[in-house]
Amino acid sequence: MANAIETRRLDVGYGGRQTAVKVLTGLDLSVAAGSFLSILGPSGCGKSTLLRVVADLLDPLGGSISVLGDTPHAVRSRRDVGFVFQDSTLLPWRTVRDNVRLPLNVGQGRLTRTIDDRTDELLDLMGLAGFGERLPHQLSGGQRQRVAIARALLGQPRLLLMDEPFGALDEITRDRLNDELLSLWRRTGATILFVTHSIAEAAYLGERVIVLAANPGRLARDLDMRPFKQAGNRCSREDPAIVAAMAELRGALEQAS
Repeated sequence: MANAIETRRLDVGYGGRQTAVKVLTGLDLSVAAGSFLSILGPSGCGKSTLLRVVADLLDPLGGSISVLGDTPHAVRSRRDVGFVFQDSTLLPWRTVRDNVRLPLNVGQGRLTRTIDDRTDELLDLMGLAGFGERLPHQLSGGQRQRVAIARALLGQPRLLLMDEPFGALDEITRDRLNDELLSLWRRTGATILFVTHSIAEAAYLGERVIVLAANPGRLARDLDMRPFKQAGNRCSREDPAIVAAMAELRGALEQAS
């Protein structure tokens, strides 16, 4: 399968088809399987809305969308998509281990495939070995986000959607988790769509960065970052080529606002 996501003239919004307010309009987008796509744009341009349509949390108003070669609903039924939000959304009364295992306890009867309990493996992978019996309030913000990522990975999703997952963290923790996320992506081979307001984060993480414009939401810029990076999407944050790409993205973002 060449592409994990294909949209054609996709319209997305809220309300009935006759009275809907369009958030995204006429979106043509192809995302290669196994790639890392960063998504930038001003508030209200439809970044989070796009993720919601891909995840089958919102129906499109028009156009078409294919996810992993199927409908968003079929992909969600197979738990082939994982979602990580800005807030870790951990249940405060459940331990770290039980929070990671939550997908095993919810909606199992509607699943079209079996999910194995890989909790301890994932806690180890996310640097949380030995933290399984702690409660969320006993963790730092970065550790809580690691738990949320582990939970999203429990079903071994082929597609991982991340909506500003590190936006509330301090810069040092954020940079560290960026590196851990890239390592995780290289290990799993999942396709990642990563929404952020940080130009530096988008440029550092993405093999490709798109900028959405607002009013109405639409594709304004599509920048291939691979020519600026080494194998495995590796680069230095201070590399002049990356800094120049960030300047280009800033210009596109200013025009899109």
